[in-house]
Amino acid sequence: MQVRTQNNERVKTIIVAACVAFAVLLVISLIISIVSLSSATRRRNGLEQQLKELNTLIEQGKFDREYYQSDEYIEMIAREYLNMKGKDEITFVGK
Repeated sequence: MQVRTQNNERVKTIIVAACVAFAVLLVISLIISIVSLSSATRRRNGLEQQLKELNTLIEQGKFDREYYQSDEYIEMIAREYLNMKGKDEITFVGK
């Protein structure tokens, strides 16, 4: 009977130790998951900010492209850099 009691105590000790080890592993896993989630959240926020900046650049590029294709821009370049004049205009050259 005493051997059986000792075996029961050993089994209880092993079960308690296994439960404690399992709880420790769960806590470690939880901590790792929280750190990983925090890192992913920071990375997502950074990527969202970068996306906003890129969308702003795209919109500015669309505006610039429309301006560069406009008659106003082409006329300005022709006058300033190609020394061209418009219809019925007289060119004035200073001394």
